[in-house]
Amino acid sequence: MFLKDQLIIFAGSYKHMNKISLITIAICTYNRAEYLRDTLADLQVQSADPGEFEILVINNNSRDHTEEVCSDFSKRSSGLSFRWVSETRQGLSFARNRAVREAASDAVLFIDDDVHLPELFIETALNYLRRDPEAQCAGGRIFVSFDSDETGWIPKELMPMFGLHDLGDEDRIYPPTNFPRGGNMLIKKAVFEAYGDFHTGLGRMGPDLLGSEEKEFFERIRKEGVVLHYWSDMALWHRIGSDRLKESYLKNQSKGIGRSERIKTIGSPGRRAIKLSGELIKLAGSVVLAAGYLTRGKARAAGFLLKFRIWVLKGFLAGQQ
Repeated sequence: MFLKDQLIIFAGSYKHMNKISLITIAICTYNRAEYLRDTLADLQVQSADPGEFEILVINNNSRDHTEEVCSDFSKRSSGLSFRWVSETRQGLSFARNRAVREAASDAVLFIDDDVHLPELFIETALNYLRRDPEAQCAGGRIFVSFDSDETGWIPKELMPMFGLHDLGDEDRIYPPTNFPRGGNMLIKKAVFEAYGDFHTGLGRMGPDLLGSEEKEFFERIRKEGVVLHYWSDMALWHRIGSDRLKESYLKNQSKGIGRSERIKTIGSPGRRAIKLSGELIKLAGSVVLAAGYLTRGKARAAGFLLKFRIWVLKGFLAGQQ
């Protein structure tokens, strides 16, 4: 496997080995071949100088035709620095940590495998880096693009679980209660070297939809004084397929959120009690919000709000089971 990975790396990047890219676009993927194909197509038509960025795909044990998609893209994109590597330890955190080790650039810009990118996306990120070279971490805006038109039942309060991340039109420092999201976040390698990797006990692991790895990471480095920047013009669209709107998927995702929060309290009964109290307060708040939706005739939105909070609470109470 090691030899195969190294051969793939060489075959995909030899045309630009004499250059040092200013930024690595890192995509960690698991069984999303067709979405990945579209994302790579957007990267192929970026306005930025191809010599200033590299594209790195981390294939985390995909069982679909992800390898074929990467191979095809490599053949069609000879003018780009492109590599793909297999990470056999299952989990998004393992894949992201591998991306950091493999990246040829000092700045790693993580994007999801199912996003739509405007042509100026990488050029915008590079311009931010040039204007603020001391910035160590930054997040950009994430809008949501549903493949299905039937999304009116989703309450606005729960849009972030589909990836929505929008702090407005102005660049700013993230407030203490917020942080960059994994679908569009830039982190310098020096940050990982100084403060450690993503927590491998958190984050999605194949079909197991855990989370909170980004939250834990940014909470940790914030305590060390790292400033988190919000770059409003570094924007993309997160695509949501119809399969991710099925109740079974939403239930799994919601329970995964709760389980992840429980994992973060391991070894600290006090934190666990505080977190449980917080979840109960959120459930009570959701009852009030749901009542508001009911009065406006939006019963499905009200039901989803309540189900989400109950699923999260169940996941928290289940812990690591």
